[in-house]
Amino acid sequence: MAKTAWSSSFLSGDGHSCPSNILIATLGLAFALTATAQHIPRPLIVNPDHHGFPTQPSFDVQSDGSVRFVWNTYANHRERLYTTSFRDGKRSRTQILSPEDGVYWMPQYVADGVNSGWAVWQTRRDGVWRIEGRRLEDGFWEPTELLSTRGSDALTPDAVVTSAGLLTAWEDVSVQPQRIAVRREDGRVEHVSPEEKPCYRPALADRGGKLWVLWDCYEGLDYAVYARKLDGGAPTKLSGDSNAMDAVVLALGDGRLVAAWVAEDGVLGKGAIDQRHRIEVATLEGGRWSEPRVAADLAHSLLSRVEPTVTAIWGFAGHRLSPMLIEQSGRPWLLWERKLTSEGRSTDPGALLGMPLDRADAQPVRIDSGLVQYDAATPGAELLVAGFDPTHNLVVQRAELGDAQPVEPFDVTGWQPIDLPLPHWGYEVGSRPSIEIDGKKHFLYWGDLHVHTTLTADAEGEVDELMHYARDKAKIDVVVMQENDASSWLDANDQGAYRNQVLTDSEYALSVYFSRKYTEPGRFVALPGWEWSDRTDDGNANHRTVIFAGDTAPMIRHPEEDDFEALCDMVEAAGGVMNSQHPTFRLVRRPCEGNIEVAAGWGVYINDPAKIHSDLSAGFKVGFAATSDGHRRNPGVGGGLTGFWAPELTPAAMLQALKEHRIYATNGSRLVLDARANGAFMGTDMEAAGPVELTLHARSPQAKIVKAVLVRDGDEIFSAPGDGLQLDLRYEDQPGQGFHWYYWRVELEGESPDYPGNIKVAEGHLGWTSPHRVTVR
Repeated sequence: MAKTAWSSSFLSGDGHSCPSNILIATLGLAFALTATAQHIPRPLIVNPDHHGFPTQPSFDVQSDGSVRFVWNTYANHRERLYTTSFRDGKRSRTQILSPEDGVYWMPQYVADGVNSGWAVWQTRRDGVWRIEGRRLEDGFWEPTELLSTRGSDALTPDAVVTSAGLLTAWEDVSVQPQRIAVRREDGRVEHVSPEEKPCYRPALADRGGKLWVLWDCYEGLDYAVYARKLDGGAPTKLSGDSNAMDAVVLALGDGRLVAAWVAEDGVLGKGAIDQRHRIEVATLEGGRWSEPRVAADLAHSLLSRVEPTVTAIWGFAGHRLSPMLIEQSGRPWLLWERKLTSEGRSTDPGALLGMPLDRADAQPVRIDSGLVQYDAATPGAELLVAGFDPTHNLVVQRAELGDAQPVEPFDVTGWQPIDLPLPHWGYEVGSRPSIEIDGKKHFLYWGDLHVHTTLTADAEGEVDELMHYARDKAKIDVVVMQENDASSWLDANDQGAYRNQVLTDSEYALSVYFSRKYTEPGRFVALPGWEWSDRTDDGNANHRTVIFAGDTAPMIRHPEEDDFEALCDMVEAAGGVMNSQHPTFRLVRRPCEGNIEVAAGWGVYINDPAKIHSDLSAGFKVGFAATSDGHRRNPGVGGGLTGFWAPELTPAAMLQALKEHRIYATNGSRLVLDARANGAFMGTDMEAAGPVELTLHARSPQAKIVKAVLVRDGDEIFSAPGDGLQLDLRYEDQPGQGFHWYYWRVELEGESPDYPGNIKVAEGHLGWTSPHRVTVR
């Protein structure tokens, strides 16, 4: 998500960045009005010599109008930072900026004069996240410096050059709750956010020597945006009652401050739960912040139409939730990126939209199109835009606001506000369902085992945001935030925006870190993992959710090591487990093959059961799981849930339940299921010398149970009606000698429409027990 603020006539502007594949621009000093034209006379490629996958570029315009970029590149198991500059239309030699190969995140360059400035980034050394920087002085880079506190985890840096030198801010994760820390040029570090709330994503601004910092705080169910003047003053809440985060701030030449952020509210439409996003703004003038007002609606390409029929929306390689602020000829402008067409495919390019904020009747215009991950800067009277083309070339060019075209109004209807969590979600102390398995008490825990975040190229949602959503709004107990190792299935489209995209070392390191950070045994478990995204030789998807719970969580990318057996070797060595994904997959007879994803936010795969039944008949020892496969910032309410039966809520207990198939699947309901065969719990192998007695105990928290169906070897051999919230069944089967398998399908009142794309009802009407495998002697 890009976070940019640019001022053309104030002493120092500000740019803020956040964790995803971003493009950041910051402004150090005032510019001559025509200086940049000679340096960027035409569209120029910043990284023509790149070999690998470039991410997170940042640029700044120096006082003579020349432009410097820094960025991260992953290639051949190696991650590095690079830098180059443009002067008189010529690109300088690309230099390695990072001191060594490693894990790097959010590099940012801030100019400080001619051919001088600072590069600041986040890295991980000796198990600790830290903020480092290098100073550029008269064209030469000085050695790397540690900017954050030694030994303390520090995340999400922002930096600005002031008259007193470099000012840096970050999330100090070494204190609980985490706080925003600010470092002065002389090395002094202070906490500026309150002690009682966890705070995230700082944004800095210099308003005529008066320094300001913005951030967002998590306040139980929602985030809120706050601002504080350094060297005096208490934090001021800028946002309203809605969830609000990802702030950016701009210092205007007339002394005002403008802030913008993303706000959203939960909405319900035809059984699906989503969010409606917008950009809100507020202005500091005369010592007071204005009330927030809505500046732009972001439903385009983010929220499906549900009237008159439901339509699909797809992912996007750009950043649809990324407000930017610039000052153009003394006027503040809000910019944002969106997909060219709302219902276009994931590989479609983007468009850069904007509108002036000094007119209440202003309408959005399209400034540029064809790139993704846009950012913009306004040196003098000019407007620079930059972004990636489909082959990962970073392009910078001039744009003319006078040539911008109006955009057609866009709206979606049929969605209604909803407050989460719903009353029947979650369990009060002492009310969690429990059963006895082999003489030991087991409790029911709910999980979503396939969730994507902003670390996946086409998905949305900060990792901390989705962790909080899963735990506090969806009221689930277990989550797996897992990102695609690569998007190779999209490489066939030579104009697509994901060609050769891979999960970088830094992205995966952050994913594992956040999973461990938000795990609190007994309250919430986030299991680290990732998505193997390869295809089989027949061209069908053969994806896996790879899940770990121990000290190690290794990853191999299929474009680099296209060997499924090697994947299995690695997962088993690390004590992990894998679940299939999607309706096509090819199981192998390895212990790490754990469970089949029978339903997800893309569809109820077991409704067409031939493939799954064939694998069960072939003797594969798997359980049934369901997930959201969520790309829509709504883990736990995206169309699939997995019920865990485990003695305690710990990472080890959850992983063991997956390995032993002590799980079952629903397409979103919190249906309680307990199935046994001759007393053996579901998901197990057993032998029988005669009849097989199958029992089912089903409980529904809200919708009535209308039917339960017993499936043996692919045939429905028994069906019983229900007429209430509870159903207890017993059936004796005489299957004959040999190998057999059984599972129950339980149906609730209502229906689960097969909406297109990644939108499904939050609480579907189906549940499936993990199969019993029975050998009759």
